[in-house]
Amino acid sequence: MDHSKAYDLPIRIFHWLFALLFVFSFSVAKFIDDDSVLYAYHMLSGILMVSIVLLRIVWGFVGSRTARFSSFKLNPTDLISYFNSVISSRSKRYLGHNPASSYAALLMMAFVLGIGFSGLMMSLRIYKHFFEEAHELLAHGLLITVIIHVVGVILHQLRHRDGLITSMLNGKKTKIVDERDINSNHPIVALLLILSFLNMGNYLFKNFDNNTGVLKAFGTQVQLGEKEHKDRKLKDHNGHHEEDDD
Repeated sequence: MDHSKAYDLPIRIFHWLFALLFVFSFSVAKFIDDDSVLYAYHMLSGILMVSIVLLRIVWGFVGSRTARFSSFKLNPTDLISYFNSVISSRSKRYLGHNPASSYAALLMMAFVLGIGFSGLMMSLRIYKHFFEEAHELLAHGLLITVIIHVVGVILHQLRHRDGLITSMLNGKKTKIVDERDINSNHPIVALLLILSFLNMGNYLFKNFDNNTGVLKAFGTQVQLGEKEHKDRKLKDHNGHHEEDDD
């Protein structure tokens, strides 16, 4: 069976970094107590997610044809037609993002940027209660979008068996006659993406004090997690007892 080259290496690397960071961040936030030292790591992971999303946005303007936002199918009519045709197993096939995955990709990136911004506002104690609510709402919006996206990919693959799932591993889909393959895998850009990711991770973890929960980075100091709040409560509590003893 002939195949078409659909996705370059930077897109595939971004896809799996995004997936792993999302699973880690959401799991820590959901299952680790916010008083735990480990809780702050979901914020560090979130910063990494924002950084790779920003790189993905740049690649969305200068990357391969299927990576560019200009190739996304964002006409609402196309989206409705795509859903109808998937049910009837006659959906049109696309070399790059289909209408559903086009919307899903943009929504997920928007959610991550919103989550990152609201998390920063929470850490800076700016309208903390409001941004806590917004942060949780955005996180669950991202989760729902991810679930719908995964279910959609599985349904599409079961209907068409055209390599949609494995395309984010090998970059290939079953041959699409009326569309040209992309020209390059862009291995140098992929290497730069990996190095940038590793460098950012190293920078964050090197400047994060695990004992205090303070991140000193980008010319500022941010308290991650609830350690500062917990310590202040403990101090106030001890001070109250000392006054009672007097």
